[in-house]
Amino acid sequence: MKRLNLTFLTIASFVTMTMCSCIAYRPQVVEMPLIHEKGELQINGSIGLSAPFGDGYLGTTVSYGATDWLAVQGHANWNGDKGGYGQVSVGAFKAWDKAVLEGFIGCGFGGNKWKNTDKDRIFTSNYQLPFAQVEFGWAGLANGHIDIGVGLKGGFIFPNIVDHKLATENRPESIVTSKVPVGLLEPQFFMRAGGKHLKWTFNFGFSQLWGTGADGVPFSGTSAIYMPFTINTGITYDFNVFEKKGK
Repeated sequence: MKRLNLTFLTIASFVTMTMCSCIAYRPQVVEMPLIHEKGELQINGSIGLSAPFGDGYLGTTVSYGATDWLAVQGHANWNGDKGGYGQVSVGAFKAWDKAVLEGFIGCGFGGNKWKNTDKDRIFTSNYQLPFAQVEFGWAGLANGHIDIGVGLKGGFIFPNIVDHKLATENRPESIVTSKVPVGLLEPQFFMRAGGKHLKWTFNFGFSQLWGTGADGVPFSGTSAIYMPFTINTGITYDFNVFEKKGK
């Protein structure tokens, strides 16, 4: 009976946190292209889920090899009435047969909003995210049918958070804001498998944030929290399957 009660309390606590949580940020899992050559174009579509509070979204990524070493990329995702995120980046790539090293710099822009069921509290989080990212992996393994790799993103979140509690019979109106930058470190793992052009893709990302204020707490002073994990899955189409991938 004690074990049953403990299980019930754990579930109840999780549900309560889910209902009351104000999500300011979740890992932004962007497809890592592993571009090999000039003219290579990849388009990805995916669905994702962030944990532990179940924030789902739809996303798309477009990557292109503009020169023999320069690549550009754009990404956007949308999670309904809660908000969305978009980023653009430019970087360099170097290929050694099937192995690829990429480095990107870019900037992202995102936002989330939340309103409780009684409509006595409104929470919004808008932010800019300048970043640098390095990626390494192998493209075209198993006769062109498998790509696999890892990446690491680092940057700073510049938030504009408004935590607005409306006046009720038992509480006066209050507005708490935060614009203190937040450091970010975001590792990611991915795998693609399928045909030489069309592949199923799986990505897993993790975020570690730290505040730059005196207490070191991200989004300090507000009720904002962040979700540490994101997974997504989808399909990626490569319009330029070159000889190196086919080897």
